[in-house]
Amino acid sequence: MPMKYVGASVITAATLAGISADAWAARVDYTVDLGVEDNDNVTLAPFDPIQQRYLRAGLGFTVTENLSALQLSLGGRVEYRDYEDDVFDDTVDGTLSGRMNWIAIPERLFFTVEDNLSVQPVNALAPDAPGNRQQVNVFSLGPTLLFNWSSALRGQAELRYVNSDAEITDEFNSQRIAAALRAIKEFSATSRMSANFQAQRVDFDNDIVARDYNRYDLFARYSRTLAHFELGADLGYSRIDYRQGESRSDPLIRLDAEWNPTSRSQFTAAVASQFSDTATDALRGIEADAPATVPEHVLTGDAIVNASPYEVRSLDLGYQFTSTRTNFSISPYVQKRNYVDSDEFDQKNRGARFDLHWLVRQSLTLGTYATHEKLEYTVLNREDKTTRLGATLRYEWSRHWSLGLLWERYKRESTDLGQDVSQNIVYLSVSYTNR
Repeated sequence: MPMKYVGASVITAATLAGISADAWAARVDYTVDLGVEDNDNVTLAPFDPIQQRYLRAGLGFTVTENLSALQLSLGGRVEYRDYEDDVFDDTVDGTLSGRMNWIAIPERLFFTVEDNLSVQPVNALAPDAPGNRQQVNVFSLGPTLLFNWSSALRGQAELRYVNSDAEITDEFNSQRIAAALRAIKEFSATSRMSANFQAQRVDFDNDIVARDYNRYDLFARYSRTLAHFELGADLGYSRIDYRQGESRSDPLIRLDAEWNPTSRSQFTAAVASQFSDTATDALRGIEADAPATVPEHVLTGDAIVNASPYEVRSLDLGYQFTSTRTNFSISPYVQKRNYVDSDEFDQKNRGARFDLHWLVRQSLTLGTYATHEKLEYTVLNREDKTTRLGATLRYEWSRHWSLGLLWERYKRESTDLGQDVSQNIVYLSVSYTNR
């Protein structure tokens, strides 16, 4: 991880955790692991794979705080790999995702700071090898003003400064000013409707390869919250105006639902047809709460890191079951994405993720996971099928210390010649957890 990204992450973490002196009372959970990883195709080459055994170390953490004047949720992980024979330079990859909300004036004014640091591909069409990764950071901060017209009608005004920065793909780098006005009508304790107007001015650092634009969203949202069911629906219109005079517009439709038939099971569904872009998706992906567990992996994302907004139509489903000894989840999805500025990466994809964790006995946990995706680049006439299978075994010999064993197989099949790759990884580690 280059020093500027380490510095940005440290500054963000300090901002999120240190604005109020009360933040020193925040709950901090962390895990440190050190071990040896064996990789049978470290360069993800389609032919003549190189096998290596190298040192790997990681630190994962979560920070949470919930005071009357400060709410904080932060999670992240940093990993170091020491490769042999100079196949790759030693790497440091990190992720950070968090939100801080400071209430300056109760029920009137608060300030929000958000940050998302992720690992994304440089070339989305190439395999996920260490030489094809970059750090991408999206940072946002600004005030929100609340005002009341009556006991059932409230108003909200927001202003945000957003900075997006990629380690290698310079066309992504931008400065943004975003503003929003909202009027919220409470029908009852369980239902409400709001009218929303949002505007965003996007200025890219590199005007040669990126086009500056303004985006406007006007929509109404209805939400209803019951004991075991939540529903939200957005309906409106979006418009993108480029400074050169061209414009694009499209309906904005979003629907999300959550059903909890029992205390242990949960069904979710989300449908969307809207404009978006990589920076907006990064901020939208920040969790309202810190992760339930300390992150154990630094995963490479699948974002196309460029300057173009896109029209996206998506359907996401999910089911989760949680019991004393078993956690299970499955989440299928389908998506179609059309880029406004360039159709090279227009795509259709569908896939699913499966996770299962089983407490075999008090000190022994077995986990399995699987992902499968079929990705079709409609203009390039290319189709990639990607499968990832994994299993974990963790033995806790004391309250803080444990041994872990990870096995993972990655396989990609492509209609493009020379793009079929596979990889098997085994990671044996010892870990220390503070709680």
